[in-house]
Amino acid sequence: MIKQTFYNLPETKRERIYQAIKTEFDRVPLDKISINSIIKEANISRGSFYQYFDDKGDLYDIFADRIMDSIKECFTNTLVKYKGDLFATMEEVMSQHFTKVSQPKAKSQMQKFVPGVSVNAKSILDRICERSITYFNELIPNIDTRKFSFDNSPEDIRILFEMLMSISKNAIFDVLFMDIDTDEAIKILNKKLKIIKNGCLCLLYTSPSPRDA
Repeated sequence: MIKQTFYNLPETKRERIYQAIKTEFDRVPLDKISINSIIKEANISRGSFYQYFDDKGDLYDIFADRIMDSIKECFTNTLVKYKGDLFATMEEVMSQHFTKVSQPKAKSQMQKFVPGVSVNAKSILDRICERSITYFNELIPNIDTRKFSFDNSPEDIRILFEMLMSISKNAIFDVLFMDIDTDEAIKILNKKLKIIKNGCLCLLYTSPSPRDA
C-alpha cells in the first residue's frame, strides 16, 4: 500500500511523482513499467521510491486515488443538484464518467492497467469501487431515503450502494474491453438502475404460499 510518507510530502513533490508515474503508464503497461524511469523523471532516489511505495502494485492506488477524487467531487455536487436523489445522481455521474473513459486517449491508458497483473494487485476498477464504498459512508446523511421501501439503516443503504457500484463497474469494463458502444452501455446500465429502483415485484402482487403450490 502507499505509505504515509508519500502523503506527508509537499503537494508539489507528490504531483511531480504522480506525473512521472503517469508518463510511464502512457508508455507501457504496468508489468513492463521501469522504476528507474520513474525515479529519473521524478528526480528522486530508488530508496525514496521504496519509502513511499511497497511495490509496483501501489501505482494502481495512485491512479485509483486520482480518479476517486474526481468522482467524489462530481458525485457530491450532483447529489446536491438532485436534492439527495441517489438514482438520478448515479445516472448523471456514470454518464459523465462513460464520456471520459470512452475518449481514445483515456481508453488506451485505462486498457494498459485495468486488467489483473502479477504483482498481487487488484484491478484499478475494483480499487476505485472499494474507495467509493468507503467514501459513500460519508454521504449517507445527504441521501433522501424517504422513498426507500426497505429499512433505511446505514447497513442497508451501504448494501444498495455496493450493488450500484457493481453494475457500474461491469458497465465500464464492457466499454473498455468488450467493445460495447458507449450509448448502448449507458442504456443497459440505466435499465439495471431502473430495475433496482423500482424492484422486481408489483406492489399489489402477493406471492403464493408454498403450501398452495
